[in-house]
Amino acid sequence: MALKKATAALLTATVLCLTAGCNTSGCLQNQSAIPLAGFYSSTTEEPVSLGIVQINGVGAPADSVLLEAGKAVSQVYLPMRSTASQTAWCLHYTQEGIDDPRLNDTISFAYDSEPYFDSEECGAMYRYRITAVSTTCHLIDSVAVTDSLISNVDIERIKIYFRISDGPDNNDKQ
Repeated sequence: MALKKATAALLTATVLCLTAGCNTSGCLQNQSAIPLAGFYSSTTEEPVSLGIVQINGVGAPADSVLLEAGKAVSQVYLPMRSTASQTAWCLHYTQEGIDDPRLNDTISFAYDSEPYFDSEECGAMYRYRITAVSTTCHLIDSVAVTDSLISNVDIERIKIYFRISDGPDNNDKQ
């Protein structure tokens, strides 16, 4: 009988420990601080989808391709390097007539990076504070940063405005 009571008490204590340790809310945010950039028309300020742009990291390991041309997208994540104070991206346009490398655009972000502990569920990550943006202006008109603090909250903080024709079939052609 004593063994049965001890086993029941141990089982109850184990269940209580397990249920008290569970957190059903979890980490609802991203676990990485990666800025989300949106593409916009410089004339209408409306979002646009582009399928003619390839984005490569400048000076990134193996200059890996971040975005391949061919699939129309209106947003892209532009990761930053925690070990650097600047990250640059090259935008190459693949549409005939503008596929000349001399028309490539480059966007450079200068920033401060800091380690940041978000929560037990989300863990530690780097946050970035954008301090400056520079860009070439071949097809890009301008770049706007709506919030300079890049955290793990998944919202668009960068707007890239393109000089594009605003005809009725614009999104399909690009």
